[in-house]
Amino acid sequence: MSRTVETDVCIIGGGPAGLILGMMLAKAGVRVSVLESQHDFHREYRGEVLQPRFLQLMEELGLRSYIESLPSSKVRSGAFYYKEKRLAEFQFDRFSEEIPYALWVPQPILLGALYEKTRELPSFDLLFQASVTGLLQEEERVCGVRADTPDGELTVRAKVTVGADGRFSAVRRLGGFEMEYENHSGDLIWFSVPQPADWGEGLRIKLTDGHPMIILPKYPDLLQVGLAVPPGEWRAIKSRGVDAFRRELLGAHPAFQSFAEELHDFKPFVLLQAKTFFVREWARDGCLLIGDAAHCASPIGAVGVSLSAATAAAAADVIYGALQDGDVSAARLGLVQERRSGEMRSVHRIQERGAKVLFASTSFVRSLAPVIISLGGRLNLVSRLQRRILLQPEPLGVHPRFRFDA
Repeated sequence: MSRTVETDVCIIGGGPAGLILGMMLAKAGVRVSVLESQHDFHREYRGEVLQPRFLQLMEELGLRSYIESLPSSKVRSGAFYYKEKRLAEFQFDRFSEEIPYALWVPQPILLGALYEKTRELPSFDLLFQASVTGLLQEEERVCGVRADTPDGELTVRAKVTVGADGRFSAVRRLGGFEMEYENHSGDLIWFSVPQPADWGEGLRIKLTDGHPMIILPKYPDLLQVGLAVPPGEWRAIKSRGVDAFRRELLGAHPAFQSFAEELHDFKPFVLLQAKTFFVREWARDGCLLIGDAAHCASPIGAVGVSLSAATAAAAADVIYGALQDGDVSAARLGLVQERRSGEMRSVHRIQERGAKVLFASTSFVRSLAPVIISLGGRLNLVSRLQRRILLQPEPLGVHPRFRFDA
């Protein structure tokens, strides 16, 4: 049967950006309804690295100790290799003495922890298995959504509707939002293997005669590996058969041996498109896009969740003020984009430069990559670019109304 509910803010998407926004608004007393299409928080190979900039935000919210108490692994360093030769390295404590590491937190654990903080707030509601099918509109203003649920059609009437539903955003599609730019540099093929006992707390980016790869510690005792391939090449790899791919993995790293020897098909692998895109206008009257729905970052730098969280924090401040003033126009909600677009464009530019090296499709460019990275390490360019990605340049200025007592 169908039903209708009314709220102040309806957030589509129960990922990190949606839950952080909902948590902050509910803490300030705003009525919030979050609609999540999945039946729970389980997801894999989805934004599990929390960079220092994310922990900076949690510090401002009074939640850093809470987040750091979750089951996690620390990543304290990174290094670039050509085969077995180290080309350049960086230490997180060079960027920040206060937060000298990134955290690897499985996303189901992170989302569950954020949800626990919201469940104690009376104005917050989360509904799973709610898939948005349409936007409600009065004249040109968005005033809520229609959604399919196991119990029938749900209508949510809201003063502000927020699309926090990721790179394939239904709200973006239904609202007719247009892209300003979109780049698809390559694909990362993710898989996990047991972590060697002597691995340590570092990530490695390894260049080989085959495909470059990103290798990083995964909680609790695994390595997550991303094989970088140009767009469309994964299909060609699969067409050559699993035996040929097994040989590449066996030659890539000793840690892959047992995984490769037991490999019989391509089911253990997950493809993630390394896309960046930027929506031209993030706001319409009564409607706002945040996170990957508005400004998708590529996997380079593992910074997507941390950037989306910062946008969610900016959105909480703007939406709270808009509701107080009774002004939910595109101009007012668009202040979120004014605050966040400069940094997002800068990060995208850095990621696209890195993508030209990581996803190079010609042997000539691949042969230059070790030289470029080695020179960048000696000139301190690698560390300077990492600092711009991994750290929030200045505090976001979270208002006390959004803070929690840990």
